[in-house]
Amino acid sequence: MDCQETRAGVLREDLLHLLCRAEDFPLTLLLAPAGSGKSTLLSHFRASHNARAVAYYPIQPGDNDPQRFFRRLIECIRAQVSDFDFSWFNPLETSQAPVLVGERLAEALARIDSGLYLLLDDFQYIHQPSILEVIAALLEQLPSNVRLIISSRKHPGFALSRLKLDNQLLCIDQHDLRLSAAQIQQLNSHLGGPVLPENYIGNLLEMTEGWVAGVKLALLAYARTGTIALQRFNGSQPEIVDYFGHVVFKDLAPPLREFLLCSAIFESFNGPLCDNVLQRTDSALLLEQLAERQLFMLPVENQPGWFRYHALLHDFLSSRLAIEQQSLIALLHSRAAAYYMACGKQDQAMQHAQRSGDQPLFEQLLASSCAVWIPAGQFGEILKWVEPLAETTLLANPRLLVPLIGALTLSRRFHQARYYLETLKTLPPMANGQPLFEPLTEQFLWLNLQLFQHDQDFRLSQDCSALLAPGVHRGIRAVSLTIIAYHHLIDARLDTAIRFASQSKELLAQSGHSFFESYADLIIALCNRYAGRTSSARKEVYSDYQRTDQTSPAWVNRATAMVVSLYEQNQLSAAQQLCEDLMAVVNSSSATEAIATVYLTLSRLLHQRQQLVRASRLLEQLANILQLGNYARFVSQLAQEQIRQAYLSANQPALQALAQRYQLAERLAAGDWESARGYDECWERYGLATVYWLLARGAKVRAVRILKVLAESLRLSEVKTRALIIEANLLALNPQQQTKELQVRELRQLIAQYGISNFSRSLYDEAPGFGAELLRLNPEQLVDISDKYRESYAEFFLAERQPVKPSTDVARLLTDKESEVFNGLLNGLSNSQISAQTGAALSTTKWHLKNIYAKLNVANRTEAILSVQSRTVPN
Repeated sequence: MDCQETRAGVLREDLLHLLCRAEDFPLTLLLAPAGSGKSTLLSHFRASHNARAVAYYPIQPGDNDPQRFFRRLIECIRAQVSDFDFSWFNPLETSQAPVLVGERLAEALARIDSGLYLLLDDFQYIHQPSILEVIAALLEQLPSNVRLIISSRKHPGFALSRLKLDNQLLCIDQHDLRLSAAQIQQLNSHLGGPVLPENYIGNLLEMTEGWVAGVKLALLAYARTGTIALQRFNGSQPEIVDYFGHVVFKDLAPPLREFLLCSAIFESFNGPLCDNVLQRTDSALLLEQLAERQLFMLPVENQPGWFRYHALLHDFLSSRLAIEQQSLIALLHSRAAAYYMACGKQDQAMQHAQRSGDQPLFEQLLASSCAVWIPAGQFGEILKWVEPLAETTLLANPRLLVPLIGALTLSRRFHQARYYLETLKTLPPMANGQPLFEPLTEQFLWLNLQLFQHDQDFRLSQDCSALLAPGVHRGIRAVSLTIIAYHHLIDARLDTAIRFASQSKELLAQSGHSFFESYADLIIALCNRYAGRTSSARKEVYSDYQRTDQTSPAWVNRATAMVVSLYEQNQLSAAQQLCEDLMAVVNSSSATEAIATVYLTLSRLLHQRQQLVRASRLLEQLANILQLGNYARFVSQLAQEQIRQAYLSANQPALQALAQRYQLAERLAAGDWESARGYDECWERYGLATVYWLLARGAKVRAVRILKVLAESLRLSEVKTRALIIEANLLALNPQQQTKELQVRELRQLIAQYGISNFSRSLYDEAPGFGAELLRLNPEQLVDISDKYRESYAEFFLAERQPVKPSTDVARLLTDKESEVFNGLLNGLSNSQISAQTGAALSTTKWHLKNIYAKLNVANRTEAILSVQSRTVPN
C-alpha cells in the first residue's frame, strides 16, 4: 500500500505498521487526547488488515450502560463473525458477577474458529464499574485467537500492571501519534494549502508538538490567511484552542458564527432540524459552507445529510454558547424537544426536554412519550425515564405512574409494582373530591400484576367483567382481553383463550397497540399448537412475522411464534437461526412466554446437534431468569427438558441431580400420578420428566403406569398435542410380545384420531423411542402418510436422512460453488464448517454467501433459509 491520501484522512504507514504489532499482544492501547488521529488510524487499520476479522465498536456516550454496551458489542462481533455463539454469556442475568460474565465472554470468543480483532473506539465514555470489571476479567482469560484494541482519551479504568509485567500490552500514546514534518506537508496538501516553506514546518512542529488537531487548525488558517496565521501560535494546546476561538471563530460571518454556536446543543444535526430549532431557512446552505471549510464537522455514518461536530469543537462551542447566550439555551432545548417529539423520536425529545430545565415541559412530553411507548412495548424506555423521578412527582401524576407500574410488572419487577399500587390506597382524593386514579385503571393494574406474578396460581375474580364493559377505555378493555386470554391459555382452556385473544387482537389493531397485538398473536399460536391445529395457523404466523419490523418489540413475540411453527414443521435450521437472532434481542422487558420458548427450543435444537454443553448452559440460564417470579409452569417445562436431555445423553449423574432438585422421588411417594385428574400442565410435565427418569433406572412398568394415568387425563382435555405425545410414548414402550400388526393398527388409530399433521417435531423429541418405532414398523404400509410428510420427516422413514437441498428454481440462480455453499447453510453448518467441507478459505465462503444473499434478495441466514422453505407454506 503506498502513501496516499484517503477519504479517512492522510495515511501514515509508519504508525499503521506500529499498530499492526497488535498481532503479538493481547491488548493494545491507543491513549491520546482528542484530535490526535486515533480514529483515523483505526480506520486505516480496518481497511488494510486481512489476517483476522475486525469487529469495530465506535462507543457513544449512551453506551455506558451494561445491557446496551454488551448488546452493541454482540452486534459488532456478529457483523464480522455470523456464527458467533454469544449465549455463553447472558445479558439477562443482571445479577451475575462481572468476573463470571467476563470469563464466559472469553469462552464464547475462544469458540470462534478464525482470528478476531476487537476494536473499542472512544472508550473514555465507559466508566460503569460493572463493564470495566467484565473487560478486566476478559483480559485475564483472553483466548489467543482474539486481540483487543482500545482507543481512549484517558486510562481505561482497570489495572494494567500484570499485562505490562508479562509483556502482554502494547501502548501507543500521543508521542507515537505526533505528525512528522513530511506528514504535515502531506496533510497541508490534502487540505488544499500552498506548499509550506521548510522553516515554517519546523516552527509548526515545535509549536504544536505534532498534535493532529492543532496542526490541522493551523493549516486551515494558513490556507486562508497565509504564514501570519502560523506566527500566532505559541505551541501549547491551550493556546491552540484559544487561537481557534479568538481568531478562526471570530473571522466567521455573523450568520455562520451564530449557527455554529446554537447548533452546539445537538449531538448530531441536519438542515431541517436546524431550520426548525434555530428558526432560520438557510441551514442546509450553511452546512455546505461549513463542510467546505472542514471545520471539524463530520458526516454521521449511515445517516445521509446528518452531521456532528468533532468532540473538541463541540465542547468549545458549548462553552462559548453558555458564556455568550446563556439565556437562549433553555429555549433552544425546548424547541428541539418539540421538534423531535413531532418526528416521533421520543428519546431525543426527552434528552432535550431534560436539558431545558423546564420540569413541567419535561413531565408533559414524558407523559406523551409513555403513551407511545406502552402500546409499542418499549418498557425499557419507560423505566429509563420515569423511574428516576421523585416519588412525590410520580404519585401526583397518574399519566406517569400508570405506565411505570405496567412497565415494572411486565419487566418482572413485581415487588416495586406492588409497592406503588399499595401506596395508591393511602393517597387522599384530589381537591374536587375525585380519586387520583380511576377505579377501573387501578383494578386493571392489579389484574395485570396478579396474573404475571402468580402465573398458574392466579384466579380470575368475578369483578373483572367490569373491565370489559363497552364504555371502558378501548386500550384497557383490549389489554384486559389479552390478559384474560393468557389466563385461559395457562389453564388449558384453549378455545376460550383463542376467542378472547381474537377479540383483543381486533381492538388492539384499531388502537395501535402493536406489542399487545403481537402478544395476542403469540397466545393464539400457542393455543393452536397445543390444540393440534398448527397447520391451520402456519400461514397466518408467517404473514404476521413477515410484516413486522425487526427493530420493534412486537417482532420478538411474532418471531417466537414463527420459531414454534418452524420447529414443529421440522425446519430445524431455520428455527435455530431465528432462535439465535432472538437471543440477541430478548431482554428483561420481553414476555416470559417468549423468553422461555426461545431458550427451551434453542437448547433442544443444540442438544439434537450434539452441542451438549451449550444446550445445558442455556437451560441453566433460563433457570436463573425464572427465579425472578412465581413461574411454576415454566419451571415444569424446564424440568422436563433438562431431564429429557440427560436421559437421551445417558448422563446418570445429571439425571440423579435433577431428580433431587425437582423432588421426583418425593412426588412419586406422595402418589402424584396414582390417579387421573383435570389437566394441570405442571403435573403433566413433571409426570413425563418422571417417566424419563424411571426409564433410565430400568423401571419401565412404573413408567408405563404413569403414562396411562397421564393419557387418561389428557384425553378429556383440549391439549391434544400433549395427549398425542403421551400416547406416542406408550406406543413406543408397548410390550415386546405385541405383534407388529397390532402395533401398526395402534399407530393407524393415532393417525386417524389426531391427524398426521400433529405428528410434529415435538412428538419425536418428547417421545424418544417413537421415531425408532416408526422405522421398525416399516410405515410404508401406512397409506395415510403423505409424500410431503415423509419428505419432511425423512429421518424416521429412511435408513439414512437425505441432506437438505435448495429447490430447483433457487438452484438455477446459483453457480455450482454457490450451490455447494448454500447446501451447507441449509444443513445448519457454520461458516467455518462450510469452509472445511468445501475446501474454501473462510473469507471465500463469506464472499460466496454475500453473493447468494444478493441473488436471493435476502439480508441474512434466516431469510435465506426461509426463502426456500417459505415456498412450502400451505395456502
